[in-house]
Amino acid sequence: MTASALAFEPLVPTWALGALVSLALVVSVLSIWRGARGGPLRLLAAGALALLLANPQLRTSERTPLDDVAVILVDQSASQRLDGRDGIARAAADALAARLAALGGIEVVRREVGGENETRLVEALAGAAADTPRGRLAAVFAITDGQASDAARAGDLALDAPAHVLLTGRDDEFDRKITLLSAPRYGLVRESARIAFRVDDVGPEGAAAGTGSAVVALRVNGREVARQAVPLGAEVSFEAPLEHPGALILELEAEERPGELTTRNNIAVLNVTAIRDRLRVLLISGEPHAGERVWRNLLKSDPAVDLVHFTILRPIEKGNPGELASELALIPFPQDELFIDRLSAFDLLIFDRYTYRGVLNAFHFDNIARYVENGGAVLVASGPEYAGALSLAARRNFSFILPALPEGAAREGPFRPRISEDGARHPVTAGLPEQEFWGRWLRIMPAAQRSGRTLMTGPDGAPLLILDRVGEGRVGLLLSDHVWLWARGFDGGGPHAELLRRIAHWLMKEPELEEERLTLTGAGDDLVIRRRTMSDEPGPVSLVLPSGETREIALDETAPGRFEARLANAEHGLYRARAGELFAVGAVGLAAPPEFDDVVADSRPLAPAAEASRGGVFRIRRGDGIALPALRKANAGAAAYAGAGWAGLVERGAYRIDATRDAPLAPPWFWLALIAAALLGAWLLEGRTGRRRPRAGFSA
Repeated sequence: MTASALAFEPLVPTWALGALVSLALVVSVLSIWRGARGGPLRLLAAGALALLLANPQLRTSERTPLDDVAVILVDQSASQRLDGRDGIARAAADALAARLAALGGIEVVRREVGGENETRLVEALAGAAADTPRGRLAAVFAITDGQASDAARAGDLALDAPAHVLLTGRDDEFDRKITLLSAPRYGLVRESARIAFRVDDVGPEGAAAGTGSAVVALRVNGREVARQAVPLGAEVSFEAPLEHPGALILELEAEERPGELTTRNNIAVLNVTAIRDRLRVLLISGEPHAGERVWRNLLKSDPAVDLVHFTILRPIEKGNPGELASELALIPFPQDELFIDRLSAFDLLIFDRYTYRGVLNAFHFDNIARYVENGGAVLVASGPEYAGALSLAARRNFSFILPALPEGAAREGPFRPRISEDGARHPVTAGLPEQEFWGRWLRIMPAAQRSGRTLMTGPDGAPLLILDRVGEGRVGLLLSDHVWLWARGFDGGGPHAELLRRIAHWLMKEPELEEERLTLTGAGDDLVIRRRTMSDEPGPVSLVLPSGETREIALDETAPGRFEARLANAEHGLYRARAGELFAVGAVGLAAPPEFDDVVADSRPLAPAAEASRGGVFRIRRGDGIALPALRKANAGAAAYAGAGWAGLVERGAYRIDATRDAPLAPPWFWLALIAAALLGAWLLEGRTGRRRPRAGFSA
């Protein structure tokens, strides 16, 4: 295609040309105003001079027409994989590209928009417009479910071409979702956490898709604690019991409604950290000894511990006949208040070298045993008094909860405590530092173990530290009173504070010290499954993927008692795992991504972008097929680019210039001749007039 246009290439600077033209124009106008007959010819000469200096050129260009550009954005986010929408989107994109090509003069650019956690479709629309020459952009077609996390910016989108939204969802689809309204992040042990939530059945365009109720289950660490039918669309609250300290996984799950799009948003998960208001410890010491201060210093150094400490100073046999036991103490010993009325208020009871003095009776010991069976914790740190008739092991109402019974008098002599095979796996003793440099102890109580696990041993493999579970509670037995030697640095010392802290916290059911534990952790795009167990063969873990698929995952041992598996490039979302009675929840990416907050196809989020660009919104799904709008070309500046059943494209008429040729509008001699002729004519006219005037005066 050839096109011509007039162009100027001035021979002098533009300012000089303007000044000369202005001066000539002023002189010519003044001469005409004064009545000079040659004024018009002078004006013609000035114009010819201006054209000579402006050097007009006739520019001829060879142009190649360019196709208009239509951009097709295909939403391939996670929500598009629901109900076959991704297949509908691909089919619609293929059909739309074919129709655009059939129109002629249209270049089709196809782009994909992903998103596992969210869909930033408005950002993609703006990017498509920015990457396309504005003089060629004819239209943008977004094939999507309409859900965009950046929809708030849709009204601010500035496009020079229409944006058409093609929705891939069905006209009658619906989905059930649960929304957390309020929940605490922390709570107190033995109290409850209030969780407020709402269950909605959502239909097209955000309309309610049902009335009535839905059954919601509340689980704490995988154990169901409540199940109740709740009204749809109303705020409801559940009370979740916080039974032990540490991180608790709370799940709210609404029952599935047949035919809904997905069940991924039927569950809400939150982590609540349960903390103890104060750790209440009751320490009962026998006669004073060097190790008593170790326990007291350890417990008093923790500001979160409330310590109640009593020491039995004299045995009952040292009193006079007839003296009451209460009269032998410096202060009255409140045995009934401590061991009957308020025993359940303590988190841990420690007997440190305690010998039976007649202060506690059979009923007290029986109550202590029930306290342990109901979830309490007792630690017995024994010395020589553990053997004999006055030993705690000789109290029949108490001895049955002990994991080992004495086998004779104390063995005196140096030995180095060692970690047993079970101790290398157990979190209480596993990883204690510098085991090869531990100092020696000088005494151990021989005992016959009958239950529990031996974590530390003495000479010849004799049990030194035994931990056991009794009913709902726990019992620890330390068969030496020489842990204080480590505190004094004897023979190099040892990690006495860390050891005793771990024992106490295990007895009080600290989750981090549980020997049987399962955790799921997101590491980038990977999911890491970790299992801690005392078993050599923990077996596979049953893992529920965000999609609902269940897999059996085998674990590899990484250290004694520690097993692990890693899922590379795992699907983003919430994972749940079970291994026997153990339960864990974890997430890759976001546990509750915005992508699944609303999954029903909706025209409202992107409607402002279509309206601002004079485009349209169309539902293209018909069952499992598609029905695209008709395509039309429209002139730039049209009032609308969309209507009932049709979508428009701006006809740009853009082109590319391949070559140009310039030729002078006239040769320089032509302009010079024209100037000379004009000036000569003006001189002749004005000269003839000047000669006639004197003759007329002379005749008069």
